[in-house]
Amino acid sequence: MAPRAPLLVLAVGNPSRGDDAIGALLAERLSTWLDGEGAAWRDQVEVICDMQLMVEHVLDLAGRSRVLFIDAAAQGPTPVFCHPVLPSPGAPTTSHQCTPGQLLALHQQVLQAPPPPAMLLSVVGSGFELGGALSGTAHASLDEAWRLLEHWLQFNPQEPPP
Repeated sequence: MAPRAPLLVLAVGNPSRGDDAIGALLAERLSTWLDGEGAAWRDQVEVICDMQLMVEHVLDLAGRSRVLFIDAAAQGPTPVFCHPVLPSPGAPTTSHQCTPGQLLALHQQVLQAPPPPAMLLSVVGSGFELGGALSGTAHASLDEAWRLLEHWLQFNPQEPPP
């Protein structure tokens, strides 16, 4: 079995629900970028895109040095924001949906190991209707979200950030 990529980008969202497609769009852009960068980057980063976080994703966290969750948000302090995620107490209310913090807590509980350091990259959206298109607000924020994602990829925890 090949070793796991140390970096995991776990994007969530429904491409059929307007601004909820943000995670999927950024995951697609990252996958295309990785394909163009060659094996050196492809071996370092795994991209997973799903409609929502589920308890099964706990196994995707195992053996990673860092994880970036990407999701749309209905509101936030700025149109694009990124913040650390810590394990959240309390089990998910269903087996088919959980938060990044709940997933990290499940990692601790199920795998009996500390979860990898994690961040959540959120892009504020305004329209999440089924069949809706990406809003102008969300579309305008995609480039800023991409810059934050690139910064996260380049970040070396052994060195202070610029």
